[in-house]
Amino acid sequence: MPAHLPFKLKIFQKKHNINYLEILGFNPKTNKNDILTYAHHMIPSDLSGVINVCPGAGNCRKTCLHWAGNPAYMKGKNAKRLRQTIAFSDDQNAYLETLFLAICRAMFKSEGETIAFRLNATSDIQWENITFDLSPDVANFAAQKFGYKFFAGRAANLLDLFQPFNVIFYDYTKLQRNWQKCRDLNYHLTVSFDGHNSIRNHRIVRNGIKNGVNVAAVFNIKKSQPLPETVNLCGHNLQVLDGDISDSRYDDAAGGCIVGLRFKQPRGTMYTKEDIANLCVI
Repeated sequence: MPAHLPFKLKIFQKKHNINYLEILGFNPKTNKNDILTYAHHMIPSDLSGVINVCPGAGNCRKTCLHWAGNPAYMKGKNAKRLRQTIAFSDDQNAYLETLFLAICRAMFKSEGETIAFRLNATSDIQWENITFDLSPDVANFAAQKFGYKFFAGRAANLLDLFQPFNVIFYDYTKLQRNWQKCRDLNYHLTVSFDGHNSIRNHRIVRNGIKNGVNVAAVFNIKKSQPLPETVNLCGHNLQVLDGDISDSRYDDAAGGCIVGLRFKQPRGTMYTKEDIANLCVI
């Protein structure tokens, strides 16, 4: 007997023109990873007009990954990300059930191979803190369609449901998080340095370093030039890793290193020398 998407979720997806089959995708950065990595995109910051999905955003707004890519596809890409953001704002529970099914499908297609998910490719949502109800209909659909059995009911968060499986969750963040809670959920976080003019961000960076979290920071260095071996950031002298080689932050050495990213100015953005000086470590 064929599995049918639960009626309530089908109506929700139709209302917002989204689909669990298409809610996850790929981007050039995650494609560099050594394992298959899915990216989940929203329209960043407060650009949706209904919700701010990047409450810690500052200098990064102009150089966000969202603006990168082929301009020919920008209109369609923006429209899809806007629909997903509005859907999340309208009904978080239904959206999380949709994302749940998308992850189940990705695991099914991987045939047991380890895969990774970057749920905040263009957002900064604290997924570890969002509880939701997994309905019996959705749990049954996942079992019939993909062969995975989950208990219906209140879920502590989306990440917790996938603890028994070969999946890795990772993200960059500019928010104060419960670092240990995220580690326990196999959720690898890298805190992002937002520039020299953000005192609030400096506090979060220092707290992250104190807790052994790595820090992503932008360097105004050409692609062909090597990054420095160490640099002083927020009062800490730290080893620098090259974050442009791949996006597999879950493989980085732990203990408070700097993940160096060379400055890249997206097409069509206006960035002054002062902007660059504020954002970049060097």
